[in-house]
Amino acid sequence: MVVTSPMLSATLNSLLLTAAIGFTPVEVSQLDGQTHSGTLVALSPEQVVVETSAGSQTFATRELYALRFLDALADDDFLPPEDLVSVEFSDGSSVQATSFSVEAGRATINMSEGDPMLASTRSVRAVRFFKPVAELSKQWDQIVTASDIAGDVLVIRKTRVAEDENGVQQESIGLDSLEGVLYEITDDHVAFEFDGTRVEVPRHKVEGIVYFHRATNRPTDPSSRVFTLDGSAWNLKSCELKGDTFNGVSVGGVRLSLPIVNLTKIDFSVGNLVFLSDLQPDTFEWKSDLETVKTPSVVSTWYRLRLDEGFYGGPLLLDGHSYEKGLALHSRTKLSYRLTREFERFAATAGIDDRYRADGNVTLTVSGDGKKLLSEELSGTRQINIDLDLRGVRRLEILVDFGEDAVGYGDYLNLCNARLMK
Repeated sequence: MVVTSPMLSATLNSLLLTAAIGFTPVEVSQLDGQTHSGTLVALSPEQVVVETSAGSQTFATRELYALRFLDALADDDFLPPEDLVSVEFSDGSSVQATSFSVEAGRATINMSEGDPMLASTRSVRAVRFFKPVAELSKQWDQIVTASDIAGDVLVIRKTRVAEDENGVQQESIGLDSLEGVLYEITDDHVAFEFDGTRVEVPRHKVEGIVYFHRATNRPTDPSSRVFTLDGSAWNLKSCELKGDTFNGVSVGGVRLSLPIVNLTKIDFSVGNLVFLSDLQPDTFEWKSDLETVKTPSVVSTWYRLRLDEGFYGGPLLLDGHSYEKGLALHSRTKLSYRLTREFERFAATAGIDDRYRADGNVTLTVSGDGKKLLSEELSGTRQINIDLDLRGVRRLEILVDFGEDAVGYGDYLNLCNARLMK
């Protein structure tokens, strides 16, 4: 008999844990544009540990943009199961499930991989049992987003046959909806009460269901958004790795447990920050340095605000780094954002796009509620990291003006990873 000390057992367990996930190749993207490749060692709500060619590196999740799982992204052979059930949760999560059933107000959701999930129907917004088809998309969206829903909704797919102008019968499909009360759901039927009568509707006739929920307070922001191979996307308030299993709790309180090989990406930016490229500016104005009465109006479209790309379709480039998120602006551009939520910081990396550094020369001014927070001359290879206090600010204004040369030639400014942080 071999006796193992508690300390040795703990060491062995730690080694086994590292070995189990140490072969998972990942790419870490930081908010400053840097990327690091290696193998995943550990993941918690606060940090990610990756073994890189330079050794073990620890990254705070609040400083990360995303964690990508390279093996999953390169898996061209993955085929999702047929007849998936689409489940949409009230917290914005969306799941591709292999089955969905309900008993006594509690839903059981089976996935192609991982353990079954249990969820209160109070956390479920809508379920679609049929594979979506283009001709029904508009009808389905109208039913799900209707503002006058006063009860649970049962959606039936119906086939209609009608004669065309030549007397030939044509078949089409459409959706009908009824309001009432939903009860148990099985593989065979959906129990539904309509006008005081309870019926069991065969599942093969049911396109989907929509649960009625009274208006509540705005849900808690997620700390991360997790994407999987089958197309599911989870808004999570916490997550961690245990061996080769990814565990998480959604904002709506649903617990999930999935093999790590099913993950494609963890987006850490959601909840912690908002990118300006994901917001609609309150105002936008561009003026040419050589504008005359004969200047064609189409010129203004050439120099419009670019979101998540540089001018002329290229990526956002600064000092050899390519950024996924950000704004590209040409002098003279002025825009503003109305801040409807509380933010503490505005941050970005700013500079002339790599392809135009020989000619670009701008003055960048950032203001909050009319008060100047930053004014910098940017030309050539000069770039700056912006980090401004936004506490109490309700209107953010950005001006990209002509530089010392007073002309706009080459004035292509990139505001990379321009973001509002809580």
